[in-house]
Amino acid sequence: METTYLPFVQAGYIALTFICLAFVLTGVRKTFSRMSMPVAVANKRMLTITLVITGWLVLVSILSLTGFLSDFSSMPPKLMLLLPVPLIAILWLTFSARTRTFLRAIPASWLMYLQVFRVPVEIFLWLQFLDGLTPVQMTFEGLNWDVLTGITAPVFAYICFGQGRNLRGLAIAWNLFGLALLINIVTIALLSAPVPFRTFFNEPANTLVTMFPVSFLPLVLVPLAYALHFFSLRKLLMGSTAPESPKQTSLAV
Repeated sequence: METTYLPFVQAGYIALTFICLAFVLTGVRKTFSRMSMPVAVANKRMLTITLVITGWLVLVSILSLTGFLSDFSSMPPKLMLLLPVPLIAILWLTFSARTRTFLRAIPASWLMYLQVFRVPVEIFLWLQFLDGLTPVQMTFEGLNWDVLTGITAPVFAYICFGQGRNLRGLAIAWNLFGLALLINIVTIALLSAPVPFRTFFNEPANTLVTMFPVSFLPLVLVPLAYALHFFSLRKLLMGSTAPESPKQTSLAV
């Protein structure tokens, strides 16, 4: 009897997306508290952030459920019209003066620990490959080594900032390493899609990422990954990282 992992993968993307966003919102709330922001102001900003994130999730869901993102007949394909949206927004946030103040207050380790979510993402991609829905080069059996970022995230977060340490140089190197691996798989994914510049012609083509809820991968989870790298590098390069107490290494505190 043929086994299909797709239902598990679909449920996994939904669960992982909401778990990650819950951690993000919790971290933002705790950082506002660390900034001694007035409760009324913090609540207003939390509402705005939550509405923006929710709106983006709804938009991505609608566009993937209606098949809009699956149209590769135009140039650029519909999916590629949306990919720059979170990138532009996150770059703007990274260099915003208001974000600079926020980054000074957030523990550097938090921005590294959360990258562990990339481990289940790579497992989902591998299961998609086993189902014949994703090309091998997009998995750790092929050319995608992004799982290394997820595996090493908690290790390097602890080494760099645990027990009062402040190894900024090592944290910067790790972030650059993780960003390079992310760029690698994003490039492979684009070159595996049914586009005029396709380079990897083995089947299947990379089209599953346009379908709900796998569409959360390129439009929510990948932006989260590079946002964490951008914010982390910005904080580290500002030289504002102070040694952290053991309690500051957990979002649950």
